[in-house]
Amino acid sequence: MAESFPEDIWVEILFRLPVKSLMRFKCVGKRWQSLISNPGFAKSHLQRLKVGDSIPSQRIIRSRFKRSPLETMDFEALEGAIGGRDDCEPVELHSPHKDFSFSEDSIVGSCDGLICLVVPGGFLIYNPAIRESRELPCSDFGGYGGSTGLFRGFGYDSRSDDYKLVEGRVDYGNWEVEIFSLKSGSWRSMQVQFQKESHLEVCGPGVYWNGAIHWFVDGRVAHRRQGVIMSFDLSEEKFHQELPVPEVDVDIDLVGIGIQGASLFIYNSSHDPRVEAWIRDDRRRGGSWTKWFSIDRMHPLVRTWESPMAYTGAAPMAYTRSGKIILRMDTEEMTMETMELKEIHRIYKMTMTDIEDLQDMEWMALFNPEDYSWENHTIEGELIQHAIYLETLVSPYLDIDPLII
Repeated sequence: MAESFPEDIWVEILFRLPVKSLMRFKCVGKRWQSLISNPGFAKSHLQRLKVGDSIPSQRIIRSRFKRSPLETMDFEALEGAIGGRDDCEPVELHSPHKDFSFSEDSIVGSCDGLICLVVPGGFLIYNPAIRESRELPCSDFGGYGGSTGLFRGFGYDSRSDDYKLVEGRVDYGNWEVEIFSLKSGSWRSMQVQFQKESHLEVCGPGVYWNGAIHWFVDGRVAHRRQGVIMSFDLSEEKFHQELPVPEVDVDIDLVGIGIQGASLFIYNSSHDPRVEAWIRDDRRRGGSWTKWFSIDRMHPLVRTWESPMAYTGAAPMAYTRSGKIILRMDTEEMTMETMELKEIHRIYKMTMTDIEDLQDMEWMALFNPEDYSWENHTIEGELIQHAIYLETLVSPYLDIDPLII
């Protein structure tokens, strides 16, 4: 049937289809397989996704146990926005690395459908939608198992049309950085002098936004009441001055940042009297923060449990097309550090099984900021880490033949 249409017409139709459909259509014939596998087609398809004229397909990738397979789920389907109820259930993926084991810092970041993971001996760039992965060697900083004090990030350099992995550390005011280019397939080292904020120490994974990787620096480290946001420009390959954080009340303590689509958001501590977040939805650095939501501690979603030894923590993960917010929820103990388990059992008349269940409880909530309603969605087991990614055709090898790497 495609032969009855001009090629540019059916190519235009293919651009508008989700990745899942395109992967099936690769089996139609050699012509379609060659077209859909072409890096130029993947790039055009990605551009269509970003301008929003295609079916959105953003997902959460997660692991529930340290040695469990990676799972992915369509968070839009939590409210029945796309597909049927089956789309709400996690879909187990193949393991992209035979020795892969999740830890607290296993996910470096995601960009354009590519997810960067820390694995034994180095890193892995993985696209779950097309099930392609590429192993990268570790940097001179040591890679797996040597992440203490390191900062990392992964993102896209539009100037060189390249994806870059950044790993570094701050050593007495000198910022030592290693950069891996997917195009060149190699690491290179550089030292960055950053005079204005040389006392700041960034660590852990960063989030990619507007051509730069961003890290939140705790206020105690920054010697300020609130923290700061540092960024590393992937095109200029240098650190920018801090991005200002929103002005907040004195009883609010900012603790972290996240990214979804074109939006950067920042949220506060679970210990605060309110659960709040601010969002920065612009494509320029000169924008401003807008209050995203605020949930009082007395709201049933986050109020303290009946047991006085626990409270409910909440942190935003993503938001749906209709504006509902996906929150990561968990119960955290208030007295575990100062009270032995036997004392808790004696005072609160709780069985040891109840105590263990309370410590391990995590779930996701779909929160509507318009009317403050919510729906809970359980998570079986502990949620170690997660990332939001867009389903794309972008290959970890870009336009390089895997056989020559």
